Amino acid sequence: MERRPGENGDVVLEITSAGAGGDRPQGGLTGEHEENGDTNGAGAGAARPRSMSFSQAYKMRHRTPQARLCMLVLTAWQTAVLIFQSLGIVYGDLGTSPLYVFPSVVLPGADERDFLGILSLILWTLTLMSLVKYVLVVLRADDHDERGTFAIYSLLRQHVNFKGSMPVQVTRLASDLHLRFHSKKKKEPSWMQRLLERSTTLQSCVTYTVLLGTCMLMGDGALTPAISVLSAVQGIQSRSPKIEQKHVVMLTVVILLLLFLFQQLGTSRVSFSFSPIMLVWFGSISMIGLYNIIKYYPPVLKAASPHYIYYYFARNGAAGWEQLGAIILCITGAEAMFADLGHFNKTSIQVAFSTVVYPSLILAYSGQAAYLIKNPAELSTAFYSSIPAPLFWPMFVVSTLAAIVASQSLISASFSIIRQSINLGCFPRATVRHTSDKYEGQV
Repeated sequence: MERRPGENGDVVLEITSAGAGGDRPQGGLTGEHEENGDTNGAGAGAARPRSMSFSQAYKMRHRTPQARLCMLVLTAWQTAVLIFQSLGIVYGDLGTSPLYVFPSVVLPGADERDFLGILSLILWTLTLMSLVKYVLVVLRADDHDERGTFAIYSLLRQHVNFKGSMPVQVTRLASDLHLRFHSKKKKEPSWMQRLLERSTTLQSCVTYTVLLGTCMLMGDGALTPAISVLSAVQGIQSRSPKIEQKHVVMLTVVILLLLFLFQQLGTSRVSFSFSPIMLVWFGSISMIGLYNIIKYYPPVLKAASPHYIYYYFARNGAAGWEQLGAIILCITGAEAMFADLGHFNKTSIQVAFSTVVYPSLILAYSGQAAYLIKNPAELSTAFYSSIPAPLFWPMFVVSTLAAIVASQSLISASFSIIRQSINLGCFPRATVRHTSDKYEGQV
């Protein structure tokens, strides 16, 4: 038995004795000839050199989870079911944004060019942030089909040697600096990786930024259900003077209790209950938007040209910049597409947004802009004012139900983030209940 150095610092044992079976090293070292299928003369015990590598013997197998949606081969019907379910879980918050985006804008004396500029800002924000950033780019990044800020941070820590006093536990083997034994990575670290590994200050900045962003999303998940349901229920006060604020608050509390008790049924049952509401909602706002476009201002879609954004800022100056806080509300809840992906799969999220959510929102915002061009005084009540009179009450009921459903996207996202936080040691230990015996991410 001869020991010789191998490639990349590996240790190779070469056995030349025909009876080397008794000297076979412990630990399950794997012979290279055996791996290549060379079995000639093996039964006769012919003397020939046999090399065995420590890196091959102790190389960890790549994780191949069987219960995750990204690894399953789904039929067209199963994918269609997931697309339908995602409407009620993922897109509730993002889908109900037409309720408050235009009414949140305060721009006295706005005219046609101003409304076209605002619509252009909304269209490009939706396209660049939701469609391009999330659907086409961010959804491709995952840690074993877990998405979210913590999931990407966990993936980063698997490829970068974090060290020092960090608030997140280190799960990476200190002896495996370049991941030679449990990764397909072969090339040397990049300059960015070397810089990050040398600087503990930079590592701390990354970690605390991740923790801050996650805390903000968790805060959004705690506030959104209360605000959404309270805003929806307050519409009752406009129909009867006998209904006081205390009655609205009590009804909101009851609805929230029922909403959170409903979570124990699991993602699948909750989504099948909420998805029909959101499907009706998206169909309604798209049809009403198309009606308003045809009736009030057919060329409104010319706002897709970004030069209207320039005219908007050139005319309104600082006042125009102040309205960006209201315009950015058009993508509120878009982060749920990434955080909720453990409950579904990438294809269902992408197809649902591209074929249902995105076109519906474009038509809804364009219809409101077309209506406001002819009725600029009704900016503060743009959504309900733009609804045709015979459809007001049906849409009031649908919008109220949709606002209640809107909280579900961040509730599901919060559950996923808490689970990831527990795995990284950033959250107190809690019981994680898997509500599906098929899909691991549904908790």
